[in-house]
Amino acid sequence: MALALAGSALLICHDADAQDVAEQNTASSGQLVEPSVAELKAQVERLQRELEASRQREQAASAVQTQAAPATEDVDAPLDAALAAAEPEAEPEVIEEPKNLSEVTVTSRRKEEKLQEVPIPIAVINRETLERDNIVTVQDFSRRAPNLGVTSANTRQTSIALRGLGKNSGNESMEPSVGVMVDNVWRAWTGSAWANFPDLDQVEVLRGPQGTLQGKNSNLGLLNITTKAPTFKDSYYVDGFAGNRDSLQGKFSAGGTVLPGLLAYRASGFIDKRDGYVQNLDIHRSEGELGETDAMGGRLQFLLTPSDVLSARLIVDKSSSKQTMSVQPLIADPTHFDDGTLRTTTFSSRLGRDWFNNITSNGQPITVIGDPRKMANNDRRTSRGDASGVSAEINYDALGHRFTSVSAWRDALFEPNHDGDGSTADIERIAGWTVKNEQWSQEFRISSKEPGPIDYQAGIFAMRTIADTFNQRLFGNDAGAFFASNAQYNRLNGTATGRQMMAASMRNVLYNQNVVPATDSYAGYGQINWHVTDDATLTLGLRNTFERRENTGWSRNIGGSDLDALGASIGATAQNISDAKAIRSAQLGREWDAPRQGFDQNSQNWLVNPSYKVTEDLMVYGSVAGGQKSGAAQFNFNTGKTENVKPEDVMDYEFGIKSSWLDRKLTANVNFYQTDIEGFQSQLVLPDETRPGQYQTQLGNIGGIQLRGIELETSWDVAQGLNLFLNGSYNKAIYTDFANAPCPPEITGQAFCDQTGKTIPNAPAFTANFGFDYRAPLTFGYGNDYGLQWHAYLIDSYKSAANYNASLSRYGQQDAYHVTDGGIGLGTKNGKYNLDLVGRNIFDTIYVTNVSNFSARAAASAAYGDARYFGVHFRAKF
Repeated sequence: MALALAGSALLICHDADAQDVAEQNTASSGQLVEPSVAELKAQVERLQRELEASRQREQAASAVQTQAAPATEDVDAPLDAALAAAEPEAEPEVIEEPKNLSEVTVTSRRKEEKLQEVPIPIAVINRETLERDNIVTVQDFSRRAPNLGVTSANTRQTSIALRGLGKNSGNESMEPSVGVMVDNVWRAWTGSAWANFPDLDQVEVLRGPQGTLQGKNSNLGLLNITTKAPTFKDSYYVDGFAGNRDSLQGKFSAGGTVLPGLLAYRASGFIDKRDGYVQNLDIHRSEGELGETDAMGGRLQFLLTPSDVLSARLIVDKSSSKQTMSVQPLIADPTHFDDGTLRTTTFSSRLGRDWFNNITSNGQPITVIGDPRKMANNDRRTSRGDASGVSAEINYDALGHRFTSVSAWRDALFEPNHDGDGSTADIERIAGWTVKNEQWSQEFRISSKEPGPIDYQAGIFAMRTIADTFNQRLFGNDAGAFFASNAQYNRLNGTATGRQMMAASMRNVLYNQNVVPATDSYAGYGQINWHVTDDATLTLGLRNTFERRENTGWSRNIGGSDLDALGASIGATAQNISDAKAIRSAQLGREWDAPRQGFDQNSQNWLVNPSYKVTEDLMVYGSVAGGQKSGAAQFNFNTGKTENVKPEDVMDYEFGIKSSWLDRKLTANVNFYQTDIEGFQSQLVLPDETRPGQYQTQLGNIGGIQLRGIELETSWDVAQGLNLFLNGSYNKAIYTDFANAPCPPEITGQAFCDQTGKTIPNAPAFTANFGFDYRAPLTFGYGNDYGLQWHAYLIDSYKSAANYNASLSRYGQQDAYHVTDGGIGLGTKNGKYNLDLVGRNIFDTIYVTNVSNFSARAAASAAYGDARYFGVHFRAKF
C-alpha cells in the first residue's frame, strides 16, 4: 500500500513537472533560453533519481518478502536499511569524462550557455584539462589557446596579448587592452594575474571586444577565469607533483556543509617550488640556478543560501612568492651598427676597461653574452610578489529577474631586488620599480530570467585604482668606471687621485622616483538578445564609461660623496672633479616635482551581433563592435614634464561558424576577423619642443594598426576513449600608419624609422595547439566503473617565426618553434585516483617571449620560456 501511494505521488509530481514545462514552452513560443534550460535539466535529473529510488525500494521490498527469516527477527530492519540506502541523496558516482566542445558550458555573457550557442569566438580550457595538465598560471594558458601570448619576466612585466596585441609597457599609467576577470571581479593591474590559480574550474579566452559586458577597456579580448565554488556535498581533493629541478608542487581543496542547507565552504591552497634553469657564474657561486619558482597561497570561500531565491558567495585569497624573477640572459652586444660603423662605446667595451681586470682575474667571466642558460651576477637576490583580495557576490531572484551585486577589494605588491647590471662588477646593487596596487570595485546588475522573445542584462560599475610605484637604483663602487665616457675614463684612470674620484662619483648614490597614477571609473551598460525567430537572434550592447585619471610624481638623487669636498681633501685637479660630477649628472638626470595633474574622459563601447541557427548543429554569426581604451595621465620620467596619452579607438568585425558533425562527435568552429586600431598607445618619436630640430622618444599614440585573420577550434571523438583536437590561427598584424617609430638600435644616423606596413612585434603569423587524449580500460577492470584504466595525452604548441622586440630589432627575431607537453598514467575509471608520468617542454625548446634593446650601457637581453621539467603527478578526489 505504501509503495502504491509513493508511486501515485511520484506520477502526480511527474505530471505537474511536465505541465510546468509545457507552460514555460508555451510562454516562450517554443523557444527555451537560459535559465529555464538549466531548470528543466534539474527537473529531469531529479525525476531520474526519484524513479531509480522507487525501483530500488521495490527491489528491497521484494527481497524482504521472499526472505526466510526467524519469527523473532525484525522483518522491517532489512527493509529499513534498504530504503535508507536508496534515499535520493545517495547519488551514484559520477564518472568524469573529458567533455566534447558541444557539451561545454561557458559564462562568457554573464549567464550559463552552451559554448556552441554563444555567437562570439571563445577558446575554453576545461576543468579536466586544467587538472590533468596541472595548469595554474597565465603562462600555462598561452600553451592551450590559439592566438594568446603571455610574457612574464616578473610580476610587473606580465603582459597578455591576443592576436598579437595588448601587451603593456611596464607602465602603470596605461591600462592593458586584454582584460582579466576572475570570479566576476575585474583585475585592473595585469601583474595581479601573475600568481598561481590553485582551484580552477574553467578558463575562457574571449577574442574580440568585450567591453559592453565584461569590464572596462577590454577592447581586444578577455580572460574569463572561474574557480570552483562551494557546494553542500563534502569533497576533498589533493594534487601533488615531484620531479627534476627539485620540483615540488602541491594543491589541495576541501569543501562541504557547515550548516545544512544554509552555509557551505570551500578551502584550497597551493605550494609551488622548482629550481631555476639559468646557471649563475658569479664569483661567489650561490646555490641553485636562477629563474626558480617559490610560491604559496590559499583561498577560503563561503556560500550562504538562506532561501531558494537568495545566495551569497564570499571569497578571501592570498598568495606570496619570492623569486629571482628578473632573469633575462644577455643575448647580443654587436661591435658595429648595421651600416658598418663601429660602435665606439658598448656594454662589453666598458667592462673591458682595465679597471675591471681585478674582477676577472679569478677565472670567472665578468659577463656572459649569447648563452640563454647562463648569466654572471655578483649576487643572487630575490624579489617579492604578493597578492590578496576579498570579494562578495550576492544573487537575488525576484519579479522574473536576477539581481546581482559584486563587491571587491584587491591589493598587490611587487618588490624587486635585482642585480641591475648583468655582470659580476659592483655597478648597480639595486634596480627596479616597486609597485603597490590597490583597487576597489562595486557592480550592480539586473538580468531577465523569464523566457520570451527578449532577454537582457544591464548594470552599473564603479572602480577606483591606485598604483603607488617607486623606482630605486643604488650604485656601487664600479659604477663610475662603467658609466664614464671614454674621454672621462682616460683622464681619471691616469692617476690614483683620479681613480678615487671616479669610484666616488657614483658610489652609494641612490636615484629615486615616485609616480602615483590613480583612476576613478564609473560605467553604465546593457546588452539585449532579441530572438527574432526561434533560430535568429540579434544581440545589441552599449556601455558608457566616465573616468577621471590623475597622476603625480617626483624624482630625487640621494646619497653619495660631496665631490668638491672629497676632491679638495685628496688634492684632485679641477678637471678630475669636473669629470666626476659630469659622470654623476649624466646618469642621474635632474630632480623634479610634478603636481597632481590629469583629465576627465567619457567613452562608449557598442556591439551589434546577429546570429542564426541553420540547423540544431550549425550556427552562423557576425558582429560589429567599436570602443575606446582610456588615455593615460603620464610624465616624462627624465624631466617630469606632462606627456599625457590620448585614448585608442578600436573597430572590430567578426564572422564565424559553429558546427557539430558525426552525431556531435566532431565539433568545428571557425572565425574570421578584422580589427582596426587608431591611436594605439606606445613609444614613438616626436619633436623636442625644448630643442628645435631635435627629437625625443616618448609615450604617445601610433597612427594605425590592423589585425586580420582566421581562427579554428576542432575536437573529434574518434572512438571510445580517443579524442583528437586541433586549434589554430592565422594572424596578419601590421602597422598601417607608424611613420615616426623609434629605430632599432642597430640603425644609426636616423631620428626615427617608418614601420608602416611591417608586422607588429609579438605577432606570429601562425599559432596552433594540437594533440590527443586517449583512455582505455585495463582488461581486469573493463565494465566496472571503479576499475582501472590507463591514459595518455600529448599536446604540441606551435608558433611561427616572429619578432619579439618592441622596435623590431633584428636581434629580437625568434624562429618558429614547438613546445610539447605529455603524460602517461594509470587511474580509476571514475576519476577518483590518477598517477601519471608527465613532462613539460619535453624536448627542452629554447624560445624567447620578449627581447630588450641594446644600448651604449647595456647588452640586449631576453626573457625565455621555462625549460624542461618532468616528474610524477598524483591526483585524488574523495
